[in-house]
Amino acid sequence: MMCEKCWGDAYGGGYFDGCETQTERYHQLLDERAANPCSPEEQAGQYWDPVKQVDTRAREPQEGDDDSA
Repeated sequence: MMCEKCWGDAYGGGYFDGCETQTERYHQLLDERAANPCSPEEQAGQYWDPVKQVDTRAREPQEGDDDSA
C-alpha cells in the first residue's frame, strides 16, 4: 500500500530536488527512508482509524479480489 506521508512529502518537493514527477520523488523517499520507515499511522494518513488503530484501506476490497468465497 502507498505511504500517505511519503506521497504528501513528494508533492511539489520533487521539482526542487531535481525530480521530474511526484512519483519519481516518492520512490526516492521510499529508498531514503527504507532503514527508518514511516509508522503505520503515518503510512495510513487520513485512512487511519484512531479507535481501532488500523489502516482502513486494508479492509476495503481491492481490484481483482475474489469475493466468491
